[in-house]
This record gives sequence, C-alpha cells and structure tokens, in this order.
Amino acid sequence: MNAIITPIMDIRAHNREAWDQAHEWGNPWTIPVEPEEVQRARQGDLRIFLTPTKPVPKAWLPPLKGLKVLGLAASGGQQGPLLAATGAQVTVLDNSPAQLERDRMVAKREGLSLETVEGDMADLSRFADSSFDLIVHPVSNVFVPDVMPVWREAARVLKPGGAL
Repeated sequence: MNAIITPIMDIRAHNREAWDQAHEWGNPWTIPVEPEEVQRARQGDLRIFLTPTKPVPKAWLPPLKGLKVLGLAASGGQQGPLLAATGAQVTVLDNSPAQLERDRMVAKREGLSLETVEGDMADLSRFADSSFDLIVHPVSNVFVPDVMPVWREAARVLKPGGAL
C-alpha cells in the first residue's frame, strides 16, 4: 500500500501572497478610503467597516482621541487611517506588505501619523503587556489555523479595561 504524503501548507505565507495580490481581483478590503472619509473622521463622524455592509456602531467605540489603538490584521488603507484621523495613536499590524503600503499611502496623502508593522497576529511579542487601549480586529481569524494564540496575544497587549 502506498502512503499519500500531503505537504504542510505555510498558512501565513499563503495568506500574505493572497492579500498582496487581492487588489488585482478588486477585493473591497484593498481599496483605500477617499479623502472625504478621512475628513469626516477628523470631524468626529467615524465610519469604519469590519464587515462588508454595516459600519461599526458608534456605541462600540470609546472616545478615540489620544487612545493607543492596535489595528490587528487591519491594513488596506481603511480602518487604521480613519482611526488615526480621530486623533488616536494607531499601530496597524498585518501580514501583507501590500496592504500595509495602502495604509502608509493614505497616511502620507492625508498627513496622518500611523505606524505600520508587518507580522503575525498570533505573535505580538514586539509589544509590551498592556500596550493598547483598543484593538480593532476585522474578520481575519478565518485565516489562521488556531485562533487561541491570537486571542491570548490580544488579551496580553490590551490594557486592563481596554476593549477589543
């Protein structure tokens, strides 16, 4: 009897490559926000989307000015720049260099302060315990083989009383 050997897939590398190419397919999560959306956020009318059709309810977010916010697997030129436009201190961590570049492009275009970090959302070891007041995390756990390391790391870097 011959054994079938299945190669082990490097999920992180596969996802990085897929998201780096997703803009070519017209994926809506790769389309940077327009200047008008940034201006609305600067004026207090923040509309971020974590799912395709409904913005995050305003009641879910604390006052953002001055808060340390982690956009966890949240690049693409959307959530991070809009959060930064409110006056939050935003760091976006993502696996995709191309998606992070979209955040940097919007930040430069709009004069926003925004830190981008390439990395694995299951390994936030570069951040100290209790580093962030808020973590904004789009529906990206479907791209990891085991969600528990992501949640453990998120809990570790979130300040007591912080929100995810």
